[in-house]
Amino acid sequence: TSMPSFVELLESMHKILGKQGFEQLPQLSASRRLDLHSSMKFLKDPTMGGSGRTKALLIGINYAGSSAELRGCHNDVHKMRKYICSQGFLDNNECMKILMDDGAHASPTMQNMLAAFEWLHQGAQPGDSLFFHYSGHGGNVKDDSGDEADGRDETLIPVDYETAGQIRDDTIYAKLITVLPKDCQMISVMDCCHSGSVFDLPYMFVASEGNLSNEDQPPQMILNPQFDIEMVIAIGKKFMEFFQEVRNAKRDDGGIMGIAKSLLGLVKNGGTDPKIAVPAALLVLLFKMVSNK
Repeated sequence: TSMPSFVELLESMHKILGKQGFEQLPQLSASRRLDLHSSMKFLKDPTMGGSGRTKALLIGINYAGSSAELRGCHNDVHKMRKYICSQGFLDNNECMKILMDDGAHASPTMQNMLAAFEWLHQGAQPGDSLFFHYSGHGGNVKDDSGDEADGRDETLIPVDYETAGQIRDDTIYAKLITVLPKDCQMISVMDCCHSGSVFDLPYMFVASEGNLSNEDQPPQMILNPQFDIEMVIAIGKKFMEFFQEVRNAKRDDGGIMGIAKSLLGLVKNGGTDPKIAVPAALLVLLFKMVSNK
């Protein structure tokens, strides 16, 4: 069967949620402006070159025995595992990692989740297809870096959140987005509250009734109002702090180059959008200046 378009999938999700009485709206975010009427593709086109490898990280947290207990997150992981394998992802220890609080898999603690983020992008090359699925609680906390227009950081909530805390969107952006090389594709399916903005990507589409049925304005992605100059500058500050740490330690674990490549990608994908292209270009220039010292 052929894959649905982005807008067809979002419209179907919107109808299913509505029939079940949920008020949440499906949301799509991306690093570039996607054609919502094009078919979804889980794998990079092999004719475009590159390694063609796959890697998938699936996390399901039921918080068993806690006051925040959920029931269906493990089942979500099992279904997603089966589905992505039908789309060409490989199911072995080298290509797939699963974290669940079921006693049979590695536990989705803060430490294990952060380590799994590193595992997912480790060795990523152009042409690779990565996949990240999270089913569990999402939250938001007071922004501690000044990069959020609403003053709140979106979060993922690990199983040991009461002692370890929550994983902020800034951390997710740094460990899963900025480290990806050019032409490496990552698709994420986030089944949690506040998930639409947890990646802080520059383009977005909210599948509301108005956006889906507006005859005068066909569905299309728009600039994410939360992706602004202040956020990019905050990322740049973190990048500079990391650069200083690496320079002092006289090593480079790939993080700096990953961030620089990501910023270069924002310049290219941002096109004429000054909110993206201008600050990204400035940060790339900054990178070149400090790296030559």
